[in-house]
Amino acid sequence: MGCCNPNQYKQVREQEEQINQSGKDTLPVWLKVSSVLIVCFVTIWMII
Repeated sequence: MGCCNPNQYKQVREQEEQINQSGKDTLPVWLKVSSVLIVCFVTIWMII
């Protein structure tokens, strides 16, 4: 056993794939768009 064990490497790859799939965007698109619009509006308002 050790860092070069093929089974351990396979398990790590499977765990990484599961984490990547479960770590997808959780914020809805409308929330992202509205937050960008608010930031733009505030930035423009501060410039004027």
